Amino acid sequence: MAAPASHPSPVKGEVAVFHGDRYRTRGAVGLWPCIELLPEPGGPAPEGLVPREAADGSVGYPVAPERLEAWYAVTWTFRWRGELFECTAATPTTLTGNYLGSNEHFAKQHLKRRVIRYRGVFPRQEATDLEQHHEDLLQPLHALVRRLAEVDHFRPKAYAVHCGRTYPAASEADVSGLIALTTGDDRPEGLVADSRDPGAGHFLAALEQLDAWYRIHWTFRWRGGPFDAVGTVDGRIKGVYTGGSWGFADNMMLTKETGPDGVHSQYTATVDLDSVTDLEQHRTDLLANQRTRP
Repeated sequence: MAAPASHPSPVKGEVAVFHGDRYRTRGAVGLWPCIELLPEPGGPAPEGLVPREAADGSVGYPVAPERLEAWYAVTWTFRWRGELFECTAATPTTLTGNYLGSNEHFAKQHLKRRVIRYRGVFPRQEATDLEQHHEDLLQPLHALVRRLAEVDHFRPKAYAVHCGRTYPAASEADVSGLIALTTGDDRPEGLVADSRDPGAGHFLAALEQLDAWYRIHWTFRWRGGPFDAVGTVDGRIKGVYTGGSWGFADNMMLTKETGPDGVHSQYTATVDLDSVTDLEQHRTDLLANQRTRP
């Protein structure tokens, strides 16, 4: 239930509805796409959820998004002297807000400048049209989870086709020139089980036994820089910078990591999917490459 219009609560934040009750929320670190419900001090714990203590000692209750009835971002707006503001703080007697209008003369005359915004603190009795706004977070999260699942979270993957069926596969042949296929419960005819890992559903195929063998990977650009996607972290895409500009890596504050070889360094960024451009899937024919090697 929304708070009375005279008492904006929360002034700005995220709210979820679970079993008919409203809770403030935060991200469940390490458990994406779950979020954590935060009961009010002294309030009852959400029924059927296991508490988890954060590093600061606060306690949240992780819950999967499909168990929520609603999850949305809350903001409030009001007007003062006819001009529109976004509420950023509230006391029993005052409202503080960032100016959303475009009247420069009004802003300079009545408000204080904060970096690129104008802000003011006003007596409550002078504020009008106090209104709560909801931005749905649940449906976009469901859509993002489906999108990531469809591309297996942008992780590079190799596949092999044997007798018309496609299996996950190793991206390199072993020392014997055989390619490991992950077949699960399937037992492909003509292939031998990998004795190095019995029971894991791995079978070995020679090049001539395969109809196709290929690698899928993704590339994208972020703030103009090129990246190879390596997966996702908490619903955000992670990429390795493939450009040659130290200035870009430094200015964009890319993360320096040790590369897969354990020796050389690489620079990575983990960013929102909506902030990337030129997201493109690539397919490399490993079978043709292997056959053309001297």
